[in-house]
Amino acid sequence: MKIEYLKDGNVVALASARRDRKFPAIAQIEAYWHGLRNGRLMPTRHDVDPRGIGDNLAHAFILERIAPGHARIRLAGQHVSDILSMEVRGMPISAFFTPQARQEVQDALESVFDMPAEVNLTLQSESGIFQKSLDAQMILLPLKDREGRVTRVLGAFQVDGKLTRAPLRFNIRTLDARPLTVDQTAAQKTRDAEHRQQQEMKRPGYWDMRGAPTSEATDRTIPDVTRVDIRPTGDRQNRKTDGHIMRPSGDAGDRGIPVPGMAELAASFHGTPDSMRAGPLARPGGHLRIVPQD
Repeated sequence: MKIEYLKDGNVVALASARRDRKFPAIAQIEAYWHGLRNGRLMPTRHDVDPRGIGDNLAHAFILERIAPGHARIRLAGQHVSDILSMEVRGMPISAFFTPQARQEVQDALESVFDMPAEVNLTLQSESGIFQKSLDAQMILLPLKDREGRVTRVLGAFQVDGKLTRAPLRFNIRTLDARPLTVDQTAAQKTRDAEHRQQQEMKRPGYWDMRGAPTSEATDRTIPDVTRVDIRPTGDRQNRKTDGHIMRPSGDAGDRGIPVPGMAELAASFHGTPDSMRAGPLARPGGHLRIVPQD
C-alpha cells in the first residue's frame, strides 16, 4: 500500500520523507546529482566535484562498469570502507551484498547503465552474535564518460546505526528503478544558451569594423586565401615600392581594402599624420600580396 500525506498543499510520499530524514546523506547527494543534470539526461563524470558533495563525501562512491551486470569501485568515502572494515577501492559493488541478493544487484546495475535509470535500494544487514541487524540505503546515479557512454555511477551508501569491526553484508528489501527523462524546458534553455554562444563567436571581426559588409552573402563572395606571394614589385618608373596587404574582394573592379602594417600602426599611435599610408622606402622593399583561389 502506498502511503502519502499533504505538506504545504503538496502530496509527499511518506516512504521518501522517512528516507530523507533517516538517511540525510543519501538525499543530499541525490539533490547534488540532480543539480548537475540541469535539464540534461544525466551529468558527466567530469562534472562531479568532491567539493560540491561537501560533508557527505564519506558516504559517496564512484563505480566503473567492467561487464554487463558488474561494476567495480573506483573511489569510496570512509563510511563506505568502514562497512566492510577494509579498503574497498577496486572491489566489486556486489561485495556488500549476500549471495542471495547479488542477482538483484546485477539487474539494478543493468537498469542504471542500459535504461538508464536512477536506482534506490533499501537494505538490511545480516544479524550475528555480536551484531544486530541494521537498516541502510544505497542510491545509484548514472554518469557519462568522456565518450558520452554510460559507464560510471555516482553512488551513496549510508547505514543507520553504529558500525563495528565486523564486516556487514546486506539483503535487498526494496528496489526502486526510475527511468531518466529529459526536462524539455530546461533542455530548450540549454540549447538557447549554446546557440547564443555560437552567435557570439560569429561577431564581426577586424574587416567588418572597417566598414565591410557583414552579411552571409559577403562571406560567400570573399574567396579563401590559399597562398601569399612575397616578391619585389615595381611601378611604372621601375622603382620598387612598398605595398599593403589587400583584402580579397569578389567584385572585379574593387581594389580591396588596405591593411596597415606594424610601422604604420606605430606611427599612427604617436600621432604622425597620414598614418594609414606608408611613404616610399629608402631602399628596395618587398610586396605582400594575397592571391585568391579561383
